[in-house]
Amino acid sequence: MTDQTFSPDLASLRRHRVPDWFKDAKLGIFLHWGPYSIPAFAPTGRSIHERDPGGSPFANNPYAEWYWNSMRFEGSPTAEHHARTYGDMPYRAFGPMFESALANWSPDAWADQFARTGAGYVVLTAKHHDGFLLWPSATPNPHLPDWGVRRDVVGELAAAVRARGLRFGIYYSGGIDWTFKNPRIDRVRTMIASVPGDAEGYTAYAEAHFLELIERYRPDYLWNDIAYPSHESFLRVAAAYYNAVPDGLINDRWMTPEALASLPKAEKPEGVAGMLPPEPPHWDIRTPEYAMFDRLLPFDWESTRGVGKSFGYNAEETEADLIAAPELIRMVATAACFNGNVLLNLGPRGDATLDPMQVARVEALGAFLRGSGEAILGTRAVALDGAAPAGPRVGATRRADAIYLHLLETPASPAVELPLPAGVEVADAVLLDGSAVRWTQRGGALSLGVPAWPDAPTQIVRLALRSG
Repeated sequence: MTDQTFSPDLASLRRHRVPDWFKDAKLGIFLHWGPYSIPAFAPTGRSIHERDPGGSPFANNPYAEWYWNSMRFEGSPTAEHHARTYGDMPYRAFGPMFESALANWSPDAWADQFARTGAGYVVLTAKHHDGFLLWPSATPNPHLPDWGVRRDVVGELAAAVRARGLRFGIYYSGGIDWTFKNPRIDRVRTMIASVPGDAEGYTAYAEAHFLELIERYRPDYLWNDIAYPSHESFLRVAAAYYNAVPDGLINDRWMTPEALASLPKAEKPEGVAGMLPPEPPHWDIRTPEYAMFDRLLPFDWESTRGVGKSFGYNAEETEADLIAAPELIRMVATAACFNGNVLLNLGPRGDATLDPMQVARVEALGAFLRGSGEAILGTRAVALDGAAPAGPRVGATRRADAIYLHLLETPASPAVELPLPAGVEVADAVLLDGSAVRWTQRGGALSLGVPAWPDAPTQIVRLALRSG
């Protein structure tokens, strides 16, 4: 908490710090849920990072939440699916169908499930690119006045997750709203040009929504997407948010379309592959998408991805399209070692239920965190001294009384040498499951030997430290 007051200028906003609750959490649950969850379709077999040899990457977009845009490409898988399933029905017809399904929705059942994952926070899409609102707003859509729910989905879910000790965040698509400006997006520069602004009356509309969401729900996390139409409006929103929720935070997707269009080819910090938003003038955390940092960097970040290759629920996905539970566990452990969190998306179905295949993955993750969470939850990343010896990838986390070495792949040999943080004197070393190991310390390295490594997604060694 802080007693300072923020004003709408960069010098003031940059005094804000990432709250400890976010650093402690390590895992959040993301929810993409809206009218696109009714058709629940996108082509499978390709991730967002893989080039589409058939032309525009947006014609074969694996993100089901982009259904409205994808169906506009003649001959695309989505267009053919829509014609075959719905004929010439417009996308807006999915809105009433989505709201009807809310009669089956139990926010408490969802919140119970999220709590079992070990997550510290939940982020809900209050408005995605299709402009559909998941709360009854005092500022309705001027183009589609009924384009939203009567039931307060945002408020009910906020209350349910907070009742279980989790933090609650709100996603809002500030950069794209197809009810205000809707060219067919076929490439990145078209996407940037599609951001509505003052000319469409959108800047005032988006700002009114953000201020309403802040006042009504006090979100612990404000997660904007794609871009934001006005730098001055962003400054006002950020200051209002920090003053209302001092221990909240914002992400890094607030750059204006003019600034995005003027950028040279995006440069990425060392250690990340995949999608990383360009750096705006102010942010609290970086948000690589379907990507991870693989080393310790001097900022906080959050890797965001779906359990499958889509954020919105895609009924076409099979078990083979979803991340395997051991890989998911390694992902969370890796993020913790390098100053990161994982915001893992579950795409609820159009009937207001969670997909069993996705739930099985997060149940396995929750079981792991219940047994090994002391090495991840509530820890801080710690740098290892010097170059790592040849061997498995390794990272480290720390509590006041212990350091945890995370072997992010199982060693090929029962004996390994691992780097240590600078100045550490080891008093004892055991595997986190309590198994004894043979160990000796030689300067800044630890030699370990085991009869056999456990069959586990990641090997964690707990180091007790010498006092004094």
